[in-house]
Amino acid sequence: MTALGANVSLVPQSLVYGETLEDYTLQCDYNVPLAYRADQTPQLGDSYPGDTAPWDYIVVETGAYTTGRRPDTGAFHTHVKYAKVKTPYSTSGDLRESYRKFETGRLGRYMGTRVFLAVDANAEALVEAALPETTPMMADGAWAAALLRDKTIERNWRFGLARITAIYDTWTEREQFEIIGKGILEARATSVGFWENYEVPETNKRVGISYMDDDDVEHRWVMVKGAAAWPYVRGQYRIKVLLNTSHLNALAPLLGTINDAACSHILGAAKNTLWFNDLTLYQRKRGEGRLYDTTVYLAYDAEGWDAANVAALLKIQTDEDVVHEGGEDKGQKQRVGRWIDAGQDTKNIAPCSEASFNLIDGYLA
Repeated sequence: MTALGANVSLVPQSLVYGETLEDYTLQCDYNVPLAYRADQTPQLGDSYPGDTAPWDYIVVETGAYTTGRRPDTGAFHTHVKYAKVKTPYSTSGDLRESYRKFETGRLGRYMGTRVFLAVDANAEALVEAALPETTPMMADGAWAAALLRDKTIERNWRFGLARITAIYDTWTEREQFEIIGKGILEARATSVGFWENYEVPETNKRVGISYMDDDDVEHRWVMVKGAAAWPYVRGQYRIKVLLNTSHLNALAPLLGTINDAACSHILGAAKNTLWFNDLTLYQRKRGEGRLYDTTVYLAYDAEGWDAANVAALLKIQTDEDVVHEGGEDKGQKQRVGRWIDAGQDTKNIAPCSEASFNLIDGYLA
């Protein structure tokens, strides 16, 4: 503690005790004679009489002013603020904990922050000994899975004290987005469309298309309520996964293909029901190498992507000349053609080639 100069004395009625969330405080004034020098009054880091620095009351603020208080009106005073930091948690060796915050996130993620204080001169050594990387945040319970990821040492945070901020997280243990090659499945109905014509189930005829009955009478079903279309819904799966460059190189050739076998981890999707039709990614910078947050989009059709795509080989047959009987072209002849079955088998037309989706399915294994 700085020795008080001659004739420098405490003003008893100025002593004020206080408290904040982080500190216990004590403030007081000292009378100062005309021959005052700055080093004759308590300095930053000095302890209050009877206390020990840096853990007890020490000076954290000092300054001078002229008082208007009688009987010292006009006298020169020095105002001093002492503080004693609160450490409400149990100590960890020579580290004293002053702050703790628990956090949770999606998918069972546990995070948190702990703040420790240490004697400034020993901060680095104490931190390395007491808080090595991957140290659990808590000894047991849910936050035992939250491991130490980052720590910051603030030297000279307060005179003689350093503050250590430790950040804990479970991202490598429970956060699937952070394990390379292990993904999270999401799904939604991504498109609602309409077939061009609605088939009347009882007659196997389509709305809007005319047909002839056995007596050569033309008929046509028309909609009297609703729209002349058949609604359908297709789903879309999204697999979010963290990949590196080699994983992306293996994934890229599958883009635009459909699965050649059932995928047990993608809700048991059957063969030819998944179409890998979109891919998004962005690069992140974490540690060594390049990592990419990737989303694999799989369009899903329960009936199979090639089931409704059928082509039949037809040919055109030219009929005899037909004479128009009305209109401006009355009396003119015109050759009339019509499509007929060529007797060939129909062909399924797949939107893309088949490929093994074992790599994609494995993201969810």
